[in-house]
Amino acid sequence: MIFYFAGAEIPSHRSLLAAQNIPHVGMSYMGLRRRVKFSKPWLIADHYPPEQSVFLDSGCHTLNRPGVEVTKEEIQDIADRYDEFVEQNLDRIQAYTEFDALSMGRDWIEARRQHLHPEKAIAVWHEEWGLDALSQMADQHGYIAVGQATVGDRDIIPVLRGLSRQVKLHGMGFSSPPLMLSADWYSVSSTTWLSAAQHGETFIWAGREMKRYPARYKAQARKRHRTLITSAGFDADLIDADDATENLKLSLWSWQKQIAHISQRHGNGVTTTTETGNPGNEENQLASVTAIRQKAGNEGATEPPAERVRKLLPGIETEEFTHRYNDPETGERKERAEHRINAVDLNIRVCDGCFLANKCPEYQPGESCVYEMPIRVKTKEQYIALLDSLITMQAMRVFSMRMSEEVEGGYADPNLSSEMDRLAKFVKLKADIEEAGFTFSMKMESKGTAEVGLISRLFGPKSEGPPALSPAGTVSAEQAFSQMGIMDAEIVEEPAPKE
Repeated sequence: MIFYFAGAEIPSHRSLLAAQNIPHVGMSYMGLRRRVKFSKPWLIADHYPPEQSVFLDSGCHTLNRPGVEVTKEEIQDIADRYDEFVEQNLDRIQAYTEFDALSMGRDWIEARRQHLHPEKAIAVWHEEWGLDALSQMADQHGYIAVGQATVGDRDIIPVLRGLSRQVKLHGMGFSSPPLMLSADWYSVSSTTWLSAAQHGETFIWAGREMKRYPARYKAQARKRHRTLITSAGFDADLIDADDATENLKLSLWSWQKQIAHISQRHGNGVTTTTETGNPGNEENQLASVTAIRQKAGNEGATEPPAERVRKLLPGIETEEFTHRYNDPETGERKERAEHRINAVDLNIRVCDGCFLANKCPEYQPGESCVYEMPIRVKTKEQYIALLDSLITMQAMRVFSMRMSEEVEGGYADPNLSSEMDRLAKFVKLKADIEEAGFTFSMKMESKGTAEVGLISRLFGPKSEGPPALSPAGTVSAEQAFSQMGIMDAEIVEEPAPKE
């Protein structure tokens, strides 16, 4: 999937994207038109480095918004000038969208498609046209754009998945990573990365996913991820001070990592172009991700691969044990061998892919992790020992954060408060386990007043107390049975019948 970082029509953004070696950028014609008078030809080749691929968006979404009043004559003039701009820069444009001004009508838009470039032009589908129109467009054009609002409002993901095998799909204005994973998008464009400067949001790649924090949580989020931000090569102090450039660098880095992760999840074959840059951009080897689409039909068909041998998932193992049970039919006591699951150390980490590679004292290129975690928690003693370790580690974290809080002026850190609450929960959990006792209770009932059982007489509310003691202080068996209403009798065996 190709991800175009849009907003490159603004000079400051364009310079930042070039400095960070971003390989794919997007620009809006309407956005550029607000800044340039076009008194002379405006050439993309003069403003973008040759190694950058440029996506051109017509910017008609600004004309299609409710409340925007522009005459049809003005729209026609803008559309003609857009066509001239595309023709002047066609050799430098990677792809461009059609001029889809909805106020001009669908017939006007479809008539203009006759002059679109067959490979670089992207036809734009609108939700109000219906799914039939989308199918017709797929039959006539090889590159179709769909907006995020359209995909989010209607469940058309299955339809798009089917179309992705027939045409190239472009996602316009996408800001949701799950949506990028929902279908086989050929390309996506977005200005969301600019929210770090425009709206004070914070984007941080946290190892396996990208965290997006709104402005009201930025102070807490930046403090929580301060170590990660510093280790990635960014100036945490500038980010805390809301420096626009440094926050945009962090946003670009995080989005590049996210896009690389999405491309790997798609699993449709990707190639990555490595780039080098300044310390804030050292991870740009994951920046350029270009999908290699499979050929349609049965071209190059091969024999199906042999069935793979199934293996246990890393991190688990099974052990055999003897299970004793009563046969429900015969009532006999039987045994059978069964298996139970145990969690074990994964031990599949590789030094080259570890996020601690630059700091680990045992780092060796091409080797697996040397550290082990032989943890077994099966007995009560092992459980208590694990809790002791967690309490100790958590207490160390709390005191370390407390020192950091004091160094920074004593302002109450909400992260420290949450960690203190977590420590208190650990301590209470251990106390509850150690104070747990054993309680046995029995409740007896009598169904009538005439007949009361032995247990009810001894423990129930109608118990008359213990049997009376004899002068010698003892109670004979006969006296005890008599007082409890039990009659003494002999057992008489009936003689066997004579044959």
